[in-house]
Amino acid sequence: MTRAQRLGGTPLPGALSRRFGQAAVAVFLVGTFVWAWGLWGFWVGAAPPAGSPLSPALVLTAIAGGLAPSLAALATTWLVGGAGAVRDLLDQVTRWRHNFGWYAVALFLAPALALVSAGLQAVFAGPLAARAVAFPVELALAWALLAALGGEFGWRGFLLPRLQARFDILGAALAIGLVWGLWQLPAAWIGLPAHDGWSGAAALIEGPVLLAGHAIVMSWLWNRTHGSLLLMVFYHFALAASAMLIPAAVATGPAAVLAAGLAAVPVWLAAFALLIWRRQDF
Repeated sequence: MTRAQRLGGTPLPGALSRRFGQAAVAVFLVGTFVWAWGLWGFWVGAAPPAGSPLSPALVLTAIAGGLAPSLAALATTWLVGGAGAVRDLLDQVTRWRHNFGWYAVALFLAPALALVSAGLQAVFAGPLAARAVAFPVELALAWALLAALGGEFGWRGFLLPRLQARFDILGAALAIGLVWGLWQLPAAWIGLPAHDGWSGAAALIEGPVLLAGHAIVMSWLWNRTHGSLLLMVFYHFALAASAMLIPAAVATGPAAVLAAGLAAVPVWLAAFALLIWRRQDF
């Protein structure tokens, strides 16, 4: 059994594993993209130039699409390993015996970086506004929790140990950040305050560029805590809640690209600092 399997993956026994085991990552990715993009695609096409107003239908569709990684991971895990492998995947979230410092990193790093970004945007990109002003804070927090649970059984519970069986920690983290960010592009587009010729660049920065930096930090945290999916859920929850509740620049045109870049700068500074400070962990 490989180190990645000991940390979170499962052996692939039986006839189903012989049929699906080699294609498990591909099956997972296809299911993740088809489910989410199928739900989000309508809103991408229907988004007006002034931005998509929040509605119950949009919120429900966004939440349902956000469940895709975990649903695809559970389905693929069942195909390659049966019910026992599914239980192993779900059991990862019960690994809670960690020092307080790890919980502090998981819960407070992403909000701290978002606050730094908000300050930079206020100075260089324009006035700030919270993205979740149209609905209660309680709904934003519930949405963030569902996003975390809907994503982390897939990204870190299923995909990360399999990629680390083939690549080093940094390579696996960058691959997940790229895939995670590409998968979230429709959601990033819908969430922009307006849509114009610069919106695609802004969405790319808020998707693959930003999330690749977070993926480096999360992969390091996952490995240092011996595959704690609970901490990944906490980190993802804090990241999603920060995106909705901490003000960001309401900008269009080139200023929107600048604002997106200023959102990514603190994250990548933290990732580079981690790579230098803890280079032996990578």
